[in-house]
Amino acid sequence: MFKTNQLRPLLGLVLLTGILLLAPPAQATYQLGDTVNDFTLNDLTGTPVSLSDYAGDIVVINFFATWCPGCNVEAAILENNIHQVYKEYGVTVIAIDMQEQVATVQNWADSQGVTYQILMSPNWDLFSLFPVAGGLPYNAVIGRDGVLRYAQILFNEEAITTTLNNLLGFNPVADEAQSFGQVKALYR
Repeated sequence: MFKTNQLRPLLGLVLLTGILLLAPPAQATYQLGDTVNDFTLNDLTGTPVSLSDYAGDIVVINFFATWCPGCNVEAAILENNIHQVYKEYGVTVIAIDMQEQVATVQNWADSQGVTYQILMSPNWDLFSLFPVAGGLPYNAVIGRDGVLRYAQILFNEEAITTTLNNLLGFNPVADEAQSFGQVKALYR
């Protein structure tokens, strides 16, 4: 049986842990409408790639990890319904893997059939700059002007394609489809 004096340190540790878990995450640097600063990360071959390499493009950034079930589900949708459909309109998909080994990510990309750009992040620093960046998967859309136009945890294909359609100036589409990408997919 524990004595009261023995429980105090344990109770203090439990309370401290609870407070740390409840503490809000650090304030994001970016908010919707902010210009996203250039960054450089290595691709799967070790070649440095910068956001500025895609200046003038609309960029969809996907933060992911191979161990993330939601990330695995969205990979095929990002590939087929966003990358393949919108690339001819100057939309680039960049996936940023969070702290995994290159071989693991390359095997994952091969098995998923991913052809969009994958970059390797050695830490969570870049991810933490984005608003509500609390978990994976996480997606952001940066307009041709470098301004953050969309940012959301989890994957919402309709919200991403609606954002892309708005940035591209596409008119609303028929009721059967929610986005230009889905209309194009109907006619493939």
